[in-house]
Amino acid sequence: MLKKRNISVYSDFKTGFFCKFFLLLGTILLIFYIIQWAIPLTIINEDVSGIILAFSILLLGAGIIAYFFNYQFAKLAEIADEIERGDESENLEKK
Repeated sequence: MLKKRNISVYSDFKTGFFCKFFLLLGTILLIFYIIQWAIPLTIINEDVSGIILAFSILLLGAGIIAYFFNYQFAKLAEIADEIERGDESENLEKK
């Protein structure tokens, strides 16, 4: 039997961490690709450098998507705070 989970509005599913992680990893790979392209320090096949560029683009895209979700969760928490404050003020006015 499945348990019912109550997920808080303030839970952002670690999107902030994943955003930073994906953006950092994508940036590191992109810098490595640019250095490899400008100054061929090591002997890497063109296919491998293309794969590094592809993963860099994918990780940067995933980081941007995670940032978008993080921003949306932050806005949702802000809206929930406003609703809670509005309910409290309405309760005080009724008394």
